[in-house]
This record gives sequence, structure tokens and C-alpha cells, in this order.
Amino acid sequence: MYYLRDFVTKERVNPTNMVFTGETTPWEVVMDLDEVKSKINLDYFRQSPPNILKYLPLLPIKKQTEFITLRESATPLIKSRKLGRSLGIDLMLKVEGKNPTGSFKDRGTAVEISVAKEMGAKAIILASTGNMAASCACYSAAAGIPCFILVPEGVPPGKLSQVLAFGGHIVQVKGTYNDAADLAYKIAAEMGFYLAGDYAYRLEGAKTAAFEIIDQMLFQVPDYLVVPIGCGTNIGGYYKGFMDYYRLGLIDRLPRIIGVQAKGACAVINSFDEKRNDITPLPSINTLASAIAVANPIDGLKALEAINSTNGYAISVTDNEILAAQHRLAKEEGIFAESSAAATIAGVEKLVAAGKIDAHKKVMCILTGDGLKDPQVVLKAAIKPPTIYPQIADFTNLYSNGFFDGKSMVFVEKSDTLFDKEPSKTDITRELQNLFSATYGEEYIDKIHQSLAKIVQKGKHITISDFQDSIQGVLESPKNNVADVFSVVDFNVSTSKDKRALANVRVNIAGQEYTADSIGTGPVDALIKALTHACRDTLEFKLTEYKVEIRGQGTDANVYVEMKLQQDTKNSIGSGTSPDIVQASIEAFAAAYNAFNHNS
Repeated sequence: MYYLRDFVTKERVNPTNMVFTGETTPWEVVMDLDEVKSKINLDYFRQSPPNILKYLPLLPIKKQTEFITLRESATPLIKSRKLGRSLGIDLMLKVEGKNPTGSFKDRGTAVEISVAKEMGAKAIILASTGNMAASCACYSAAAGIPCFILVPEGVPPGKLSQVLAFGGHIVQVKGTYNDAADLAYKIAAEMGFYLAGDYAYRLEGAKTAAFEIIDQMLFQVPDYLVVPIGCGTNIGGYYKGFMDYYRLGLIDRLPRIIGVQAKGACAVINSFDEKRNDITPLPSINTLASAIAVANPIDGLKALEAINSTNGYAISVTDNEILAAQHRLAKEEGIFAESSAAATIAGVEKLVAAGKIDAHKKVMCILTGDGLKDPQVVLKAAIKPPTIYPQIADFTNLYSNGFFDGKSMVFVEKSDTLFDKEPSKTDITRELQNLFSATYGEEYIDKIHQSLAKIVQKGKHITISDFQDSIQGVLESPKNNVADVFSVVDFNVSTSKDKRALANVRVNIAGQEYTADSIGTGPVDALIKALTHACRDTLEFKLTEYKVEIRGQGTDANVYVEMKLQQDTKNSIGSGTSPDIVQASIEAFAAAYNAFNHNS
């Protein structure tokens, strides 16, 4: 029915454990297509609808009645309504995020877990950056097999939450994906676990997507197929799937296959550009597209074969190009794809602009995962919405002044310095228009100016990220015609190693000054207690929530603080933004206190 062989040497291999890859080179499954052809009716095969169970004769499954499936197939194939027209091509979108756990991984996982069950595996172990972790945990649960997942630190929490829900056991590894993969390999070999991942059997499941595309297109073949590359297994699976259909006589040609990687993780593209037939691991990676952030693609050679054998292309795209494509795909097509998936759109845009994809050609982009898998990358580029009081006048003021005509997201290098000194209001108005196509009212400009001035006073240059943070801080603080009654005149905080912090504050409440001292577990705790104590004679309340968000990178990154105060049954929320967490906390406290007065 099938056998295993080394992908490079083409020599047959006979594993003695459940690790189905070589130490330095990948393995592959070789199906006996002559035997397959003798057992299926090709006319019936052409007419039957796409379904993974239909493809079982083409898969390395011996006990077909025990195949583990959650109906991971027949994902939508959508014709682009706007993007294709603007690019001058016939663009189609294969939405693999509609698989059971939200990504293309489910196809390969269905085969892997079924094979593991056939072999009597006592446990599954794998390394993952997120999508495979969720998929393997899900299918292992369906099969009743324990699943252990090694993940590099920094994997998006949304992906790990799925693993926990399915009962998977997570172990975080200090290092890269490849460090986690090496450890999983060793554990599987020593403990007799089934090693799941981008290995021989997974590619067999991945190839069903190619079968499905041909079925959905009524056995027509797209001119180009565009696939993001992480480890290289998926793009290799598409190539093998098309080759299987070609050898069975179901299609008469193959599409030209295009591989896309993030510029910060482009080992395969480097080999393609240099016309090499080997993969040089990258010393480091740097991309927000976590699903394709791989320094040493395990199946990079298979990816190169898929591209070179079909006279295709390989191209890298920047993170900003990926984010812009993700936004455009969602806004113009109504499809929220994971950033790694949207890399295909960014790649097509670059190739069309370079004249490497001819007009009117059928181009299919594989959207490998759902955008809800990693929404944080979108939030980092988005401009947060304004906050208003529950008054219609506040909304109509925004609407009539064209507040919503500007951009909702911006794709720039946010670490670039925008102002090296305190900007004027004219400078702020100009950059609002340049960066965000936005026109804000005078009150908003005043508040943004005040926020930026405080950053400069802290001895910091203003980056684009700082500028956006200040804007968001102002938008999150609703304006009101009622004057503020509370302000912090001055404060002092001291702390030392292994000792409690001391804080002293002087505040002004309705023209009257108050002072207070307090101690706390840390500077912020001591400060908030002192502020609360200083207000004891004017307002009884308690702090019920305190949230902190680091916006940006580096030790001088802006800190966003949000806190909620409660007075009897009334709640008040305030926020503050500053490179200094203490300063941000003071601003948030003052905003929340004054909101009680504004709402009274």
C-alpha cells in the first residue's frame, strides 16, 4: 500500500519507533498509486463531492473504519469580489481557517492521530508555535490519547487556550521553535511516544487540500497557487496532492506554486534566490507572523521542490506588508485571516506589481488560519476607538466633524522617531493627517499636546508608537464640559531591595490641598494607597480594578494604565499613558476620580 523513504537519498527506511523523520533529512510516504487506481472508480471519483473520507484510498491509513475525523474538509473556496479586480487577476481564496480548530493543520492531524492510534501509541508529543498544538490536542482528545505539547515562549495565548480546553498538556521551552522540536524528538525516541509534527505522515493529510481544490473547481487547475511557508510541509503537501491527481489522470497539468515567507523568517526564500538546493538555518527570526516564524524549516527542501518543479516563485514580505494585506482582506472581502495567512495576499500584490503574474490569470491564495487565532497583531496596528459619555451630542460632535473619516489602522515602523523635541500643535495636526488621515478638534489636539509634552519632560524622544499611544490615551478619555476637581500637585515614592515602598502625595481637590503618606508592596501600590488616603475626607470609594498594558518595546516603552474606582453602586474608569508606570497610574487615578464629578 505504501512505504517510507528518505526524501533526499530516496532510500527506503524502516523505523523501529514512532519517529518518522531522519535526524538531518526529512522522510516521505510513497503511496502505490497503481494499486490505488485499481481500487477506485475514477468516473465516480470525479462526480462525488469533496470530503476527506472520499480521499481515504489515497492516504496511508490501514484501518479506514477507525479514521479519526471531525469533518476537516470542504473549506470555502471564495472568488474575490474586490481585491482580484483591483489587481487585474482572477483571484480565489481558499479559507482553511474554517477547519475544526481554525487552521489547515487539521488535515494533517487527522492522518497523524489516526496512524498513531493504529500503531497503539501511548501518547502524542510535538513542538508547535500554536496552530498545530491546538489541532493535535483536539484530535488526541477525540482519539482518547494523551497529548504533550512543547511550545516556545511567546506563543499567542489564543492558541494555547484551545490546547487547555482540549485537555492537552503544555510545557513551555526557553528557546525557539527548533529548540522545542529537537526536545520533542528526543523525548519521543526515548519514551516511545508518537512524534507528531511536520513529518512524513502529516504531509499526506495536507495534500487533501489540493484534491479538494481540484474537486471544487470541477477539475480545472488554477494558474498559480500561493501558500505561506513556515516549516514547508503544507506547500509540499499541495505539490504532492496535485502530483497524485496528475498521475491518476484526473488533471493534465499542475499550477505554478508560489511560496511566501516573512522577511524576518525567510530561509526558503534565501535558498530560492541563491538557486541553492539546501536550506541554511537562520541565526534568528523576527516577525509578528508567529505561525510562519521558523528559523530552520524541517520540510524546506520539499518547499523548494514544490516551487522549482512547477516553475513557481518564492517571495518574502515585511510585517507591515502582511498587516496591510490582512486589513485589506478583511475590509474588502469580509475575511479575517491570520497574519501568517495574509502573507499570501501581500506576496501576490508584490508579484503583480513586479509583472511576474500576468493579467487575468487564475490565482489561488491559501488562507491557512483564522484571524481569531492571533488577534493581538491587529490590535497593535489599530487605533483604539474614542470613548464618550452616554450623550447623543458627544457622538454627533465626532460624526459631524469627520472624526471617523480617518484611518482605523496604520502600518509603519513604529519605533522610528517622529519628534526629537516637544512638538507644536501645528506639528501634531500635520502628523495626524500624514499618518492617520485624521482631523481632530481643538480640544483633542490640546490633550494630545499635553500628553506628548509629558513624554518629552521624561527625557524621551517621541516615536510613532508614542504618538499613537498618546492619541489613544486621549480618545479613551471622554471630554466633558465639567471642570476637573482633582489634580496631583506633587508626589514622592521611594523603595529599596526587599523593603516596602514609601509614598507621599500632595493633591488639590476643589481648591483645597491635602497630603497623605502610605506604604505598599511596591511603588504603585504605595502611591495608590496614599492617593486614596488623601481623598478620604472628600470622597469614599475603593479601587476594584487595575490593568497595565505595555505599548511598544524597550525599557522606555509607553505604559497604559486603566483603573476602576467604586463609590457605593457607581463605577468610574480612568486611564493614563506615560513611559513611567507611576505617572500613568496617577493620570488614571485622577481621570477616574474626576469622572465621579463629571457623572454626578
